[in-house]
Amino acid sequence: MYEQLDLLDLLERPSIQELFKADQIYESDDPKLFATLVEDARFDRKSAKIDARSLAKYLSAFGNGPSPDGGVLAIGVEKDGIITGCKILSQDRLSEIETCGVNYCPDGRFHSRRLEVKNDKGEVDFIVLIRVEFVDNRLVQLTNGEAYERLGDQCVRLTDDKKQELKIDKGERSFEQEPSGLVYPEDFDTQRIRRFCDLIKKNVASQAEHPDEAILIAAHLATTRKGVFVANNACALLFAKDPQSVFPGSSVHFLKYEGKEARSGKDYNVIKDRLISGDVMRVIKEAAELIDNTVREFTEYRDGKFHVVPEYPRDAWYEMLVNAVVHRSYHIRNAPIFVRMFDDRLEVESPGGFMPQITPDNIVGTHRPRNRFLMLVLREYGEVRCISEGTRRIVAEMQAASLPPPEFRQERDGMLRVICTLRNNVTNRSNVLDSEAYEAIGEALAFSLDSEERKIVNYVMEHGKINTSDALRIMTTTRWHNAKRALEDLEKRGVFRFVTSGRSRDPHSYYELRKRE
Repeated sequence: MYEQLDLLDLLERPSIQELFKADQIYESDDPKLFATLVEDARFDRKSAKIDARSLAKYLSAFGNGPSPDGGVLAIGVEKDGIITGCKILSQDRLSEIETCGVNYCPDGRFHSRRLEVKNDKGEVDFIVLIRVEFVDNRLVQLTNGEAYERLGDQCVRLTDDKKQELKIDKGERSFEQEPSGLVYPEDFDTQRIRRFCDLIKKNVASQAEHPDEAILIAAHLATTRKGVFVANNACALLFAKDPQSVFPGSSVHFLKYEGKEARSGKDYNVIKDRLISGDVMRVIKEAAELIDNTVREFTEYRDGKFHVVPEYPRDAWYEMLVNAVVHRSYHIRNAPIFVRMFDDRLEVESPGGFMPQITPDNIVGTHRPRNRFLMLVLREYGEVRCISEGTRRIVAEMQAASLPPPEFRQERDGMLRVICTLRNNVTNRSNVLDSEAYEAIGEALAFSLDSEERKIVNYVMEHGKINTSDALRIMTTTRWHNAKRALEDLEKRGVFRFVTSGRSRDPHSYYELRKRE
């Protein structure tokens, strides 16, 4: 059978051109493609009049990303898509274009080719196609110190802070290994360091006696300079008495919202707000305890019995939390990790973008840690797997719980950040009952509820009360009287209590859960 599509489906489906990778664009022999293709993060067209210094900017921008696919330049095509060609150029100018301004951007990587076309005068001509490669191991900058990134159809100049962040992400600069500025041992918790060193000796089954400082150096948490022991940033995050003196944002900000969206002003809907600070182990431990106490539990009716199931699998959200703490950018010193809990989803927002060559499509199973030595230390504690194992675990746990797969996305609002989202399906669960409701109404009544009634009771546990309009929205029926009858029946059976002012047709009346004595 043929698939039937409505107009909206057709409008939302991207054209083939929009799906092309940079290599497909570069390898195409269709001149029309380079005249009509929309300029974006993959592609730009330039007049043959462009100079070498201007081309160098594109070597930097496509070389730095954030797209790991690089980009393509079509030289000899005007901005409006008119093909004017390159045959009018002298050999020196043509050579200048085909070397893509590399003298001004020696770190750029590219290759080029000529494509025969007919120009706007109908004459045989050619354009120059330049394939600029993404550079994954260093910042691509111009000889004058400027560097760019490709955002949409623009080459955006990087700030000094952003250049340093990119150097860290590409492994050109090891932020973890830089001196923390704290004084050892005065600014460090030596008891925690001692316990860590004992753990290391236990894990490697060593009987040899080594001073704590030697073990920290071997774990890449410190070094010596001119005979002075120097603790680095990773050591400060793990063992400093006050890590926030160096990294004010090394914390988790937990927010629980009432509803499915964040609102502000008079509609402000945060019902729980906690900030958890300290060393990374403490942050993980206390944030996990808070989430554990906030995640709802449901009693599921299955195989003739009731089973307790969590709103989200613990291993899934725990891996998500640990990955955020371990793999966030600590170079962005003031930004915390945000954990936001809504009625329908749990979000963890981590400062810093995806690592080079990491995308939402390949993050599951791809291993490229930002803070390698911090990760290795937490693996000794048994708190973290390598990121490829962690993301696979999240996917597997959500799948086992019959929940949607995790969602990963990168956003930019002044600062790059990665957001991981777990979605529940509580609204659609017709065979589960909130565990608090199960305890409140008792097993006998819980056993008697049908699927629609469980939805109604779960809604009351979520929102505290329900009226007929609320019930109509969540039930499969479209008849107001059927929703009203369902609520009245739950009241007669002792599940709900009807609250009203006593006035006839009171618009503010509602039903709430009747708890057992």
